[in-house]
Amino acid sequence: MKKTALLFIMTAAVAAALLTGCGSESAAVPSPETAQTAPAADNDKADTAESDSQETDAKEETAEDKPSAAPAGEDSEDAPLPGDSIGPVSFMPNEKGYYMVYGSNTLHAYFKRQDVIPGTGKMTVHRLSDDSVVEEINLEDKEKCLVGEQDSTFSLLGWNSGTHLVIRLADTPESGETYYVNLEEGAFTSSDGTIRSKELTDASSWCYGVANYGVVPSLPSGSAVFVGDVLTADILVRKPAVLARVENYDENRVRFNEKEFQQDGKLDIKIYQLGEDPFTVTFYDEDDNPLGSITLSYTASMPPQPEEEIPQKTITDL
Repeated sequence: MKKTALLFIMTAAVAAALLTGCGSESAAVPSPETAQTAPAADNDKADTAESDSQETDAKEETAEDKPSAAPAGEDSEDAPLPGDSIGPVSFMPNEKGYYMVYGSNTLHAYFKRQDVIPGTGKMTVHRLSDDSVVEEINLEDKEKCLVGEQDSTFSLLGWNSGTHLVIRLADTPESGETYYVNLEEGAFTSSDGTIRSKELTDASSWCYGVANYGVVPSLPSGSAVFVGDVLTADILVRKPAVLARVENYDENRVRFNEKEFQQDGKLDIKIYQLGEDPFTVTFYDEDDNPLGSITLSYTASMPPQPEEEIPQKTITDL
């Protein structure tokens, strides 16, 4: 297996050995080789179970260790987009082996169309084990759903451009749990409002598990802090992960007590500069292949100046 450097924002790409498969209590967990297949599904064709043709398309897609080649079929860059469809969409994390790193609290939707925006339809997150509702999300809430950067996932999917939407969950999903997402009609629309996504009501089209390795920070990502603060995070290195490495940071802005962890440990994070201070923790398997990553970012401001003491007046007896 070739070494790759694919990093997902608050997502993970691994088959955790103890996780239950989506849509079936006895489903087998994908092998690392299976987990490398890049997902690309059409949201307008999602139904209770994925069709045989979709499974065939998935097998033809480019593996993670060959990111330069474009997937075959309608997801290739030259394929025209349907004029009345929201177009191909890939959900992350998902049941095709892309597991969420424990400590993450974001979901991602990648669209080949460039004009996709959050719509009026509601999004509901369920726990697979009992179908209970974990969270309901109004996608029009800009604090909950926002446009993300065009990252390396587009290249993996074979798309030169598109739309990346990031959905923030209220709580951190539990390690070892499996979840699925349902969408009301119109959850995503074109910017002019003429095209609306169809509803997603099954438990398999967007389903994901949570890995048992990850990062548990003392303060959630996005928190406001002061320059000079020292934050902490628990690094959990569990099989199949054997190494966690701190990456993608500016040493002039943020520094750490350790940069690599081969077992569970405590990460100290010291903030040096004003503004946003992001960094990524990436987990690797025994062959040094990246399994998944989590990005944390804190926005620092200057600490308040201490108030000057008011001098006490001297009382003199007259």
